[in-house]
Amino acid sequence: MCRLFAWHSTNPLSVDAALGSDLPAFTELSTIHRDGWGIAYGEADEIRLVRDTSPAHKSKVYSDLVTQMKSTDAIAHLRWATEELAVCIPNTHPFVKKSSMGEIAFIHNGGVARGDSLNALIDADYQAELEGDTDSEQYFAALLTQLRKSNGDFVAAYQSLVKQFAPIHYTSLNAMILTETELVVVCQHKPENRSPELQPDYYDLSWQTIDGVTSAWSSGVRPNPNNFNELKNGSLLRINRNTGDVTTHEIG
Repeated sequence: MCRLFAWHSTNPLSVDAALGSDLPAFTELSTIHRDGWGIAYGEADEIRLVRDTSPAHKSKVYSDLVTQMKSTDAIAHLRWATEELAVCIPNTHPFVKKSSMGEIAFIHNGGVARGDSLNALIDADYQAELEGDTDSEQYFAALLTQLRKSNGDFVAAYQSLVKQFAPIHYTSLNAMILTETELVVVCQHKPENRSPELQPDYYDLSWQTIDGVTSAWSSGVRPNPNNFNELKNGSLLRINRNTGDVTTHEIG
């Protein structure tokens, strides 16, 4: 269970500039989502990665990075670990993998039942590259397998993946994904599987485009947003990193 934030901008932004007055609210969420944090961002033709197992609100790395790092595209993650999973760097989002599309960075909010059914969706080479033991990284490997089959088409990959995940118990497949050419936001969750301890809007995702900046976020990240859109459950948002064009697509 985690919090997600992403942005695309015409000009490079720092985290504090992208979040503006909502930065304190985002940081405060790490008092609950306290099992590490991470950010992946575009720099030239590469994806840079920073991860830390400390809570963001106690991390010197975080406090320095939010003002010093600048990028046109980034995905950020605050982790609230599943109880049996270790708090360690290999289990800390984002995960970055190489593919035929180049490097891909991935963050996830939700839970997916691990086991043979999930493993069966992962190609052997991606299975061998798993670094940690989280369901999130395994879900990412299943996505990479589908992207290989769909020649990099995220819509086709997710339409197939959602069908394949149907018999697997999960709460949410919500994800934000950064590639060399796209920023992708996925909203796919099962309200009936949400823990009663969580707020009804916990898996909701929202987005907006204001003054050349498109951002997307989990509930609570922007407490009082203006002029925003709810990303429909069962849909995917694609942002072209070169043109800034935004499109939405049905996936489930």
